[in-house]
Amino acid sequence: MKKIIAMFVAMLIMVTLCSCVRTDRNIENYPADIVKYQATLFMPNLDEIGEYEKAEYYTRKDESIFPEYSMQLVVKYDQEAFLKEKARLERAYTYLDKPQKLDSDRDVYTIPIEKFSFAGFDFKIAVFEDTVYPKNFGRVGISEEKCQIAYLWIYAVDLDYICEADENEIKAMSEFMEYHFSLE
Repeated sequence: MKKIIAMFVAMLIMVTLCSCVRTDRNIENYPADIVKYQATLFMPNLDEIGEYEKAEYYTRKDESIFPEYSMQLVVKYDQEAFLKEKARLERAYTYLDKPQKLDSDRDVYTIPIEKFSFAGFDFKIAVFEDTVYPKNFGRVGISEEKCQIAYLWIYAVDLDYICEADENEIKAMSEFMEYHFSLE
């Protein structure tokens, strides 16, 4: 009987862990989500991003035992507005100037590269108040070709590092991005 109860509890835990990931693309939820998921230090309000043609929102919410929330806002501009927004970004954020390592006995990177390209965007990692890399951080991506700016933010309580020092940093960051975000 104890084995049956233990198996039932184990199955219940597994089902709970597996069924907690939700995604959302409804831009109407964006203002409330940046508050709910503590992203207001990095993610912009929609009225702060200039005159845009289109804004697309995506969030991935994993509310299991170790919650993770990732958000992305991709904004499309005409050429003139795009140039203005790019200039504003240089004043609006401070960016990392080197990779970040975990202070420990292990040789691991919390942020293996501070600038990288992914899915047609050139990204920079932002520095903002209360950043604990890689548990919560934001990055800004610019696509010159598409006249788009992408804001990506993550909060992952159980994420300690992105890669070990002997791994390929670019590949590790790309895999991290593919897992947490949905840039098309």
